[in-house]
Amino acid sequence: MQISSGSSQSPSVQEQTSHQDENDSTTPEFIYGGPFIQVEKDAKFLNTVTPFNMQLQGTFKKSFAYYSLKERLPIILTKVIDYLSRESSKIKSSHNASDEDIRGLIQYITKLKNDLVTNKKYDLLTVDTPEAKKWNQWIFNAESPYYFTNIWVFSECYVYRRLREGCELSKGLRFFDPFDEQKDNSFKNSLEPMCLVADKLVTMLPASDKDKRKQDFITLLKLCLWSNKCDLSLSNGEETRAIMDPLQMIVDLKDKVLVDDSAKICDTVCTKAESMSKAIEGNTVFKAKCSCHRLATLAGMPICKNESPEAPEAKQEGETSEAPPQIPCPAKMILPQAVTFDIICDNAGYELFTDLCLAHFLISQNIVKKVRFHVKKIPWFVSDVTPRDFRYVINSCAAASFSREIPPEPKPVAEGEAPSEPEPPIVIRSDNLRQLGETWEKYIDDGSFVVMSDDFWTSPHVYRDMKKYEPNLYRKLQFAVALLFKGDLNYRKLLCEKNCIPTVGFEPSLQGFTPAPVIALRTVKADLICGLPEGKWEELNQIDEKWMEKGDYGVIQFCEKSEPLIETDSPCGDYEDTCL
Repeated sequence: MQISSGSSQSPSVQEQTSHQDENDSTTPEFIYGGPFIQVEKDAKFLNTVTPFNMQLQGTFKKSFAYYSLKERLPIILTKVIDYLSRESSKIKSSHNASDEDIRGLIQYITKLKNDLVTNKKYDLLTVDTPEAKKWNQWIFNAESPYYFTNIWVFSECYVYRRLREGCELSKGLRFFDPFDEQKDNSFKNSLEPMCLVADKLVTMLPASDKDKRKQDFITLLKLCLWSNKCDLSLSNGEETRAIMDPLQMIVDLKDKVLVDDSAKICDTVCTKAESMSKAIEGNTVFKAKCSCHRLATLAGMPICKNESPEAPEAKQEGETSEAPPQIPCPAKMILPQAVTFDIICDNAGYELFTDLCLAHFLISQNIVKKVRFHVKKIPWFVSDVTPRDFRYVINSCAAASFSREIPPEPKPVAEGEAPSEPEPPIVIRSDNLRQLGETWEKYIDDGSFVVMSDDFWTSPHVYRDMKKYEPNLYRKLQFAVALLFKGDLNYRKLLCEKNCIPTVGFEPSLQGFTPAPVIALRTVKADLICGLPEGKWEELNQIDEKWMEKGDYGVIQFCEKSEPLIETDSPCGDYEDTCL
């Protein structure tokens, strides 16, 4: 069992661990299915919650990590097997796959599931890609490369990466997303609340005064927070219908927001964006040639073939054409080219829709010029956004056709009074939703919306280690006015999968991950949290010891600190690829 130096336990945890079952790790009731085989383990499993200041892992039998590995993940894999069996004809038709492809993938997932529930050692990936080779190196370097004894986030990410490998190894199912049907159905079931939000958003888009802009900004942040309740991974892939009125939901759940930094977020983002915009407008220093040439020569790399545009030839009289502007090398830039806001996405469907609404608001109010959406390159944690899901949501909004008439509530009539004229019914339509979808399609075309899918987002690494494993992505994030991290998995990675003491502040919990100001919107679905007021954690535990697993509470947290953007001494990460 991995125990970091200097870890501590609360008295309640010490009391729990003093009564642990000495044979927990090998009892059949733990995770084994018959026939029962005694298997020796490297570490004992403790009948306790995760102690404070330790990383989450499946060795703590009263933790959500243990429950997730033992119950949730096997159920999700079983549902994929069932989907392949039940819808084999449809899947074969849409992917030009064969019966052998279906059988092969079912066998692959069945073995993966059995290895998980019996706590086998991780298998290496067999696909021959640079990303898979990185995974194999991470597995080799793991202190305890077993499902339950390694840190939880590594094992979870590994299961979804292996699920993807099963598709990659299949000739006909290389592009199969085992969760696409669930994600699409979840979107369709959310059309009504999306229409309601769209009707509200169109009133927020025209230029407004500072107070209204701030209030609308806060409203959209809270819509984005509570949309995170729509998580198919938490519900084991079961579709859940979104709540009828998301705007009323903000009011009803006001007391469920345990930390609310939304006002500070609005003030800081608007102020910093304005300062950044002025700095960009005042910056007239451009390079005649990409600085990567000099840096690459020093690093012993070949010269980039993507030359910057040559200086314009002398114009003939009457000509007005101008050469394209010269852009400095990203490695040398210390200012972005445009004020940019980044959203590190979580779930597709309704949650992505609310993220798009916030992005639209930021652009329409001229707070930022560009919003970058960071999505997963491959199907991930059931409902996470992929590039395909991003296109699906926007295109579906642009083509939406929804109408529902709600009769008014009957009003009581006092005795002797004539009944009043009946009020007209409330009609919910998708007109504004279609309008938004069409605008978002244009924003993608003109570059106002940018979709990015770096491999790091589907790696097992916590964000403190981004600079070590993906320094180029870290530098890209530094160009943003702020980074909005959505959902529970992102939150766990921000907190380094560490069960910190709940009253520890958000900034120290990030452990140095500050490429730009960090915003976290998260409904609580795993047993770690930070930044709570004194006594709040204990109070909630008295009410419901499982409160951290249900998504009923949320946090809106903010770290204003950011690392200065400096010139680097090596070529940018896109050198010889998409070098500017």
